[in-house]
Amino acid sequence: MGSALVTIVTVLVVKALGTMAAGADASAKVIERSGYKWFSLIIAVLFVLFTVLMCISIKEKSTVDMESPSVGDMFKALLRNDQAVIMVIAIVLINTALYTTSNLTIYFFKYDFGGAAAWEGQYTLFNTAGGGFQILSMMILFPVLRKFMNSLKIMYTSFAMSFLGYVVLLLISISNASNVMLLLIPAFLIMSALGMMNVCLTIFLANTCDYGELKNGRRDESVVFSMQTFVVKLSSGLAALFASLILQFTKISELSKLEEIVLASDASRTGLRFSMTLIPMVLMVVAIILFKRRYVLTDEKMEEIQRELAAKKA
Repeated sequence: MGSALVTIVTVLVVKALGTMAAGADASAKVIERSGYKWFSLIIAVLFVLFTVLMCISIKEKSTVDMESPSVGDMFKALLRNDQAVIMVIAIVLINTALYTTSNLTIYFFKYDFGGAAAWEGQYTLFNTAGGGFQILSMMILFPVLRKFMNSLKIMYTSFAMSFLGYVVLLLISISNASNVMLLLIPAFLIMSALGMMNVCLTIFLANTCDYGELKNGRRDESVVFSMQTFVVKLSSGLAALFASLILQFTKISELSKLEEIVLASDASRTGLRFSMTLIPMVLMVVAIILFKRRYVLTDEKMEEIQRELAAKKA
């Protein structure tokens, strides 16, 4: 939800800044470039300002000396926990799939689905709805499903929903439909699935801490959950790389250099449509196969592990 809101706000602010700087009579491309320039400058200044304020105003009060693990120690602790490794790989694959689609969606609306006349409004609606579906699925849909099935079954259900969502998105895009409301169907399926997956993955990561404590004799919660942040950033980087390569391959990047926004050629549009759906689908399939074959921490297994840990501590 947060990333969707950030994207929406960025688009609106960039357009406003570009219009003020370049003038309302300037071309769309000039407004966009000018807006991004000033937006980037403002963000850079605010980043430095807030960082300095934080360093000045926050004082560390703790006097306890603790040995901080090095990056090497963190990776060693992770590699000793095979279930945590599986979860890290699954998170990278799932998030890379989603971020790849997210990175390409704006180009899909701009040079394919919406075009010069209406792409901003349609893109904002799609992103807003998707973010809403994601947060509501975490708050409402997951608790409802949890009454009827365990977390593993919810994970597999979420995968099926996301896969179906990508299929629907591909079918809508290749049908040359122009009604943005149709895109809310795959937005619901994909983003609701992602919301529930995020909850499940957090639960499964917590399970690996108990597993690691029993297997290795030490509890590495800080290492495991700090790796979650790392792999999310890694996924963002990989998705950005994939998106840039796709834009080069489909020649969409060449369109972004034009002064006016125009629709892409049929070949470019086809390449973009298949790339933003089929590549994420492949990544999702690899993730779920790996997860199903290697992840062993079922509810029954976790009850057994917790009993053994309790017996050791007694």
